[in-house]
Amino acid sequence: MPSKLDAHIATIEGWLLEQPQLTALAIVGLLSENHPEEFGTRQHSIVQRLLRALRRKAAEQLLTEEPLADATTAAPLPGVVDGSGYDGPDPPTAPLVEQAGKPTWRGQSIDIGSSSAMATSG
Repeated sequence: MPSKLDAHIATIEGWLLEQPQLTALAIVGLLSENHPEEFGTRQHSIVQRLLRALRRKAAEQLLTEEPLADATTAAPLPGVVDGSGYDGPDPPTAPLVEQAGKPTWRGQSIDIGSSSAMATSG
């Protein structure tokens, strides 16, 4: 079944070449400026479907035209190896500050890291 977009596909593809980030809503707006009797916000969903198909087709063409480079044969990039890229001085470090009060349970101070902190039922 023919779509009302069929006559405008070349125009839409041209817009996408100039501005690949165009959304379906923006394309509907451009179409409605040029053809207000044919296009409005009601055509948003058909433009979305067309845009999805055009972008999928373009991605498939890119994948078939330019094979992916083999990562094992690529030359390593010069520079920092650890990935941080930070060349400045090391940031200052401060010792951990102990908490002002230790945790308590039933009014008694407990040491969370020791086995004596285990409560026994009595």
